[in-house]
Amino acid sequence: MSHDISRRTFLKLLGGGLAGAAAGGALVKREDILAFLDADKAAGAAGTALGKVTTRYYKPLGKDLSLLGFGCMRLPTTFTASGREIDKELGEKMVDFAYRHGINYFDTAWFYHDGKSEAFIGQALQKYPRDTVYLADKMPTPILTGLDQAKDIFQTQLDRCQVAYFDNYMLHSLTSQDQFDELYIQDGILDYLRQEKARGRIRCLGFSFHGDVPFFHYLLDQYDWDFCMIQLNYADWNEPGEAPAGSRQAGDLYRKCREKDVPIFVMEPVKGGNLANLSSSAEAILKQQRPEASMASWALRWVGSKEGVITMNSGMSNLEQVLDNIRTLSNFQPLSAAEERAIQRSLGKEAGSGAIPCTYCRYCEPCPYGVDIAGVFHIYNRYGEPAGIDVDHPQGASAAQEKVFLAHYQNNLERPQRASHCTACGRCLPKCPQHIDIPKYVRAIDDVVQYFGRDTGKGIV
Repeated sequence: MSHDISRRTFLKLLGGGLAGAAAGGALVKREDILAFLDADKAAGAAGTALGKVTTRYYKPLGKDLSLLGFGCMRLPTTFTASGREIDKELGEKMVDFAYRHGINYFDTAWFYHDGKSEAFIGQALQKYPRDTVYLADKMPTPILTGLDQAKDIFQTQLDRCQVAYFDNYMLHSLTSQDQFDELYIQDGILDYLRQEKARGRIRCLGFSFHGDVPFFHYLLDQYDWDFCMIQLNYADWNEPGEAPAGSRQAGDLYRKCREKDVPIFVMEPVKGGNLANLSSSAEAILKQQRPEASMASWALRWVGSKEGVITMNSGMSNLEQVLDNIRTLSNFQPLSAAEERAIQRSLGKEAGSGAIPCTYCRYCEPCPYGVDIAGVFHIYNRYGEPAGIDVDHPQGASAAQEKVFLAHYQNNLERPQRASHCTACGRCLPKCPQHIDIPKYVRAIDDVVQYFGRDTGKGIV
């Protein structure tokens, strides 16, 4: 592959932003992407002129970590005879590209990719000196039953990742004080993890959080932590004195971290991709300020402008996202006052959005009845809500809107994955970090689909 073709591929990827991936198709062929990544490796960092991601000093570890972390929850996948699997060849080349361009922090977890993320990233990082990469993993709180199981899980994670220690280790997805007290205090799992830290198998101990504000205050007031990870983005922010509502509590969590001087790691800076796909009116406001900037770059720069943030994790499932994120966070420039005001104006335009606040983390899965919950929500958020299709009033949609929505629904979801198979059993509800009434919305989307399929006399299975 010539340098000229590789550069055209690079420009095509950057020019496409995130739209190609969100629409379900690559803007360039897979073989061209692989060839581009190989050419970049041969040329070195100068091959794309992207530069390297800005770093920030992480005091508990005494190291500089990249402001952008590589989240391993949404790795590129491919279809195989046994179902959807991690595309190991493409994924590893993307990790290598990220490393060459300054990303040194990688975040995985027991649940990601049905348990295969840990083994993937462990293997992908083997070629690099251990002291040049920083690996984070998590104790899977939702499935814990006791101390012995926690010990087995921790050893399995070390083995999967092929490491002797984790740089950051978290109590994953803390949601309620009762659960925390029972598992981590009464069952002794927190004491055990502190022992592992004393042994050197954990360098820094913290937690990732999905509970309410009082519980968060309890954790930071009663216990010492090296760091914590919170969901932080401009859509979830609340100002002092503004009561939390749903996921809009990020401001309260952030301010408590600053009060306690706890280093902040960030998940969902782009809110599961939702802030990369704004309404046309909101996007127009931001484009007036920076015509060349992607919507995702606004979200990343907003997070990076907050003091105390060490690293923000982005689940990058394709090379477009990697390129755009690295470009945004190389030689990082905080938001100006005018840009801050533009975001606030854009939020006003988003106030009437009927999008479902799903970040597509898939913690709610597997559904016992096979429903692809995140897939159903993504189809609606991407092709339904922006087109003006209201789940409560589907009769307001035009024939053209019905046709487009149904085409995407049927083409992207296999029959067993569709919303019609939801029984409203409720098993997904306690698993959702965003506290979404999942059965309500899945059934509502199915009502829309069945209404749109009325002309066939059969509905849509």
